[in-house]
Formats: sequence, structure tokens, C-alpha cells
Amino acid sequence: MPRPPPVQRLPEDRGLRYEGGWEGSETRGRGGSYTDLGRPRRGWVRDPLPSTKEAAFATVTLGMKKDRRTEFRVGLFVAVALLIGGTLAVVIGNQQNLFKRKIDLQTYFDQVDGLRPGSPVRMAGVEVGLVHRVDLGDDGRILVTFNVIADAAALVRNDSVASIGNKGLLGDKLLDISVGTGEAVAPGATLLSETPIGLGEYLTRAGDIITEVEAVAENVRRATEPLAEEQFANDLRETTHNLALITRMAANEDGALAHLLTDEENAGRIDRSLAHIETATAQFASSAQGARRIIAEVERGDGSAHEIIYGDQGTRLVTNLADATGEIATLLLDVREGDGMVHELVYEDAGGELMANLAAMSADMRAVVSDIREGRGTLGGFLVDPSIYEDVKRLVGNLQRNDILRALVRYSIRQDEAATATTVTPESPTPAE
Repeated sequence: MPRPPPVQRLPEDRGLRYEGGWEGSETRGRGGSYTDLGRPRRGWVRDPLPSTKEAAFATVTLGMKKDRRTEFRVGLFVAVALLIGGTLAVVIGNQQNLFKRKIDLQTYFDQVDGLRPGSPVRMAGVEVGLVHRVDLGDDGRILVTFNVIADAAALVRNDSVASIGNKGLLGDKLLDISVGTGEAVAPGATLLSETPIGLGEYLTRAGDIITEVEAVAENVRRATEPLAEEQFANDLRETTHNLALITRMAANEDGALAHLLTDEENAGRIDRSLAHIETATAQFASSAQGARRIIAEVERGDGSAHEIIYGDQGTRLVTNLADATGEIATLLLDVREGDGMVHELVYEDAGGELMANLAAMSADMRAVVSDIREGRGTLGGFLVDPSIYEDVKRLVGNLQRNDILRALVRYSIRQDEAATATTVTPESPTPAE
């Protein structure tokens, strides 16, 4: 069964409303209720309008409710804003050390590489202050003024060093202060600084490294170029083939190499050779020990070697050698530039004549020796003819057996000895120096 249409109001008369129903339905109105069975019923019903006081009171009440809601919303917004602002102030203040006592310090740099006011100051990795000013001085150096909280200032000493570091990968800079061990600094003191290495210098070093790497790569390329040649591959294959042949020969029991490696007699020879080598090594060690003893004796002793090496005699010897060398050099200079006989022999024609004469004399001597060897002449006959040798031998024997001659020889010897004893006088002793 369809529902009855809703109550409608006319726009031009807000006091009217439309009511309707169906058969068997009960309709209630301001004048009562009734039921009309069997026929639908429709019609307009007028509502009574409110009075003027009721309308004014309703309007004031509605406005007060709206004002209270607005004030509540505004108050809630202000409270939330104050809470957020206070939280941010506390957080930022703790990060920037706004509520802590600070002291001012300064330092000088040749370059700062992006350090600016507001950059953090760190000590041992902990942020302890901020950069206050970055000024260019009259001498071309850069004056950096910064502050440090009082708690951390106690660790800043006169040997602390200020340096510029990187805050991150984006190029931000920070001022890093090292913890010193000397005396504490006063407010406004100037710290030592360490000039940072700039990007340009890093690039220069990188360029040098790249150049060296290129040189190394070129050397490697040159060293490995022969490995890529076909001849090297052929040589390697041939070497491998030869090694394979050698190993097969060693594996063959009838081969010479296998016999050399497995024969007991060869093993004995090798053992004896090793024993000889060991003996020679021991002898060499003994000789080295003796040489060490000799060197030690030369160092500690007072002999000629020690005097020559460590004493004044060595100095005098070197001086004499130097003088002798100088005299020889002077003599050679005189021979080369002078006009004496030696110069004539060496640099003039007289030398050629002398050599010719010597050659002629050598030829004559060769001829004389040849004649003597062949037995020509008295000397040749004396040396070659055996009969002359026998005659001379017999003559000498007869002279030795002759008593008169022997007595005469003894008398002559005694006379010579007596004459020598009378002529030789003893030398007078020389006074000591």
C-alpha cells in the first residue's frame, strides 16, 4: 500500500500546510482527528503564527548560542597555537643553545671555503656554538668570530686548533675546535688555525693521481703487449711441449734423465758433492772468522796497518801519494809542453828514430842469438860443442886440486878481510829526537 504524501508548505504562505490521506486512515489536526473511510481526503491547514515577543526571544537565544560556539573555537585555537609555539621555542632554544652563557673567540684563515655566519661550531663532534662573523682583514686573511658555550669553553686551550670541516654532502661547512691540553683561553682570545685544503687543490691532486694512473696503465699496456703477439704464444706452446717431453723422459725408466734421478751411484755423487760444498762453506766461514779477527786486531792493535788506517801515518801516506801524484802530473806536463829529450822521444821524430834503432838492435840480437844457437863463433862453440865443456870442466878441476893456487886464494881473502876491518870505523850514536 503506498504511503501518503508528506506535509507540504506553500512558499507564499508559510502558515499553510497540506494534509492528505487514504481511505481507512486517521488524520489528526489542531481541531481534532477523524477517519474518513472509503474516500481519500486532501486539504490545506493553516498553522497559527508565533507572537512578536516569542520571535525576539528566539532570535536573541539563537545569537547567544552562536557567539559562545565562536568564542570556544577561538579560545581552543589560541591555546593550541601557544602550546605549539612554546614547544618550538624550547626545542630550537636547546638546539641553538639560546639559554646558555657563551664566550666569544676568534681565529684567522687564509680561506674559508663557504664558512658563513650561522655555521655551527663543534668540538669533539658536539655542537657547542655558532659562527658570528666572517670578515676580510686588512692583511688579506679572513677573521672568523664565533661563540662557544661556557661549559665547553673550559676545554678550549691555548694549543687548541680551529679548522674548517664539512657538515654534509651538500657543501655546508662547520668550524671544528680541537680539545687542547694547555692553559685555558680568555674571552676574545685568538686560536690557532689550520688552513683547509680547498676544492681546487683536491682537483689538482686528483689530476696528478690520474696522470700517474695513466702512466701506470701505459706501462702495463707496454708490458703486456708482447703477451698478445703470436710469437709469444708459439714460444709458450713450444716451452710447454718441451716440459711435457722432459716429464715423459723422467717417467721413462730407460731414459737418461730417469737414470740420473734414480741411479744410486749418482745419488752418492750428489751426496759427496753436497758434503764438499758443506766443507767449503765451513772453510769459508772459518776464513771469514779469521778475517774478522784480523780486522778486530787492526782496529784495536798498534801495528802498521792500524797506524796507516787510524793514525797519522795514513794521513801522511795519503799526503805523500797526493804530492807524488802532483809531481807526476807536473812531470807529464813538462814532458808534453817542454822541449827536452823525453819530449823529443815521445812527441817528435827522435822517438821514431829511437824506435827504429831499437828495432834494428833487436834484429841484430836475434841474428847473434841464432848464430850462437847454431854453434857459430867462439861463444856458439863454447855453448854448443861438448868437448869445450869437458875441457873447461877438467881445467876447473885441476885448479881446485892445485895446492899453491888454493893457498894463494886463501891469502888473498885474508888480506881483503883485514883491509876492510881497518877502514871501517864505528858510527857515532845519533841523539834521540
